[in-house]
Amino acid sequence: MIASSKIYPEKRKGVERNVPLQLHIFFDKKRVSVFNTGFRCDIDIIKDGTMKQWDVDLQLMKRNQVNKQGQTSTTVNLKLNAIRGTVDTWAANNPNGTIDELLKELRTVAGKKEKVKVVEVETIYTLFDRFLKERKLSENRYEHYMVLKRCLERYEVHIKQPFSFGIDLYSFENYLSIEHTLRKNQKQRGTNTVIGLMSKLRSFFLWAVANEHMTKNPFTKFKIEEAKYGTPYFLTIAERNHLCNFDFKNRKELAVQRDIFIFQCLVGCRVADLMRLTSANIIDGFIEYVAGKTSDENPTTIRVPLTETAKQIIQRYKGGAMLLPFISETNYNLAIKEMLKVAEINRNVTVLNTVTRKDEQRPLNEISSSHIARRTFVGNLYSKVQDPSIVGSLSGHVEGSRAFARYRQIDDKIKTDIINLIE
Repeated sequence: MIASSKIYPEKRKGVERNVPLQLHIFFDKKRVSVFNTGFRCDIDIIKDGTMKQWDVDLQLMKRNQVNKQGQTSTTVNLKLNAIRGTVDTWAANNPNGTIDELLKELRTVAGKKEKVKVVEVETIYTLFDRFLKERKLSENRYEHYMVLKRCLERYEVHIKQPFSFGIDLYSFENYLSIEHTLRKNQKQRGTNTVIGLMSKLRSFFLWAVANEHMTKNPFTKFKIEEAKYGTPYFLTIAERNHLCNFDFKNRKELAVQRDIFIFQCLVGCRVADLMRLTSANIIDGFIEYVAGKTSDENPTTIRVPLTETAKQIIQRYKGGAMLLPFISETNYNLAIKEMLKVAEINRNVTVLNTVTRKDEQRPLNEISSSHIARRTFVGNLYSKVQDPSIVGSLSGHVEGSRAFARYRQIDDKIKTDIINLIE
């Protein structure tokens, strides 16, 4: 650990006289605290463009100056040099020391009678934590934002300098694309993944500007590329029913996860919402819930009628704390791949490779996850009613949602039916 320090006058809007002098403390070039030295001076600008009493380059008071407390620059500078020297001496003798230990040393040097205080530093990370807390995100979305935060922390190490609010977005975007070449066990990110992370960072900066934590949004002149998706793939009704009726014999645990998957195919909720459902969400033959993804922005109650199959599944697992015996999301996704493989639902589908952004053919069972249940719900409904507003009211997609368009499969039958209307 390398400790260093610099002294700066405290920044206060419109205040240039009798400003506190603060010691900024850095561990390995990352600012960890701000220590009030107990001294002050005037920092208003004089004719030659320099500060009246403060020398920026030397980080000391100018010669022959007296502050409002009647302290001469000689007195103040001796103490400031002693305080900075304490950091250097302490760092040399305590390579594994903590900031609390250093602050204790600084208080002693500053003198017990000095008005000494430790100021909590508002960094981009503490502000990011506040952003997440105020947004009240679902657990799943919260984790996605935490992925972004960890990327920012690693980027700071990569560029070897403290991260600031004036981030070079082009440099950070490039880092997200090449990080797999810099770190072991880091998978290569697809373009859509990078776009998603940059979009989340933009949301954070928009919030920071709106709440006056920042004055300028770095995304003002930075354009995020639009994500590209392949043709939606999902289970046909025949495939869904085949899976529903398939006998898993001695695979009881897999049969349970199959029931949960079929239920999700019949109600269309996201996996994060599925995990939260209890018997209280069943009201008059409907499943009723507020989607966690949009609960902090546009909370809307979603009501989906329960089919007889869905009711039978609920009855089968009645009595538990949750509506269904859900396991972890990761194991649930693995179970979906396994159940489709065992049931031989393995037709090839065309997907967009997220890295190369080229089409490729993959077996359905190998690329399926919990979200295919939602696509199965939306895609099959749309093929029957061809009305986005009706389907959207059942799936929770807002009218005009670009995401909703990815679930629609405009097949030849729909096109034929539409053309026949004008025959």
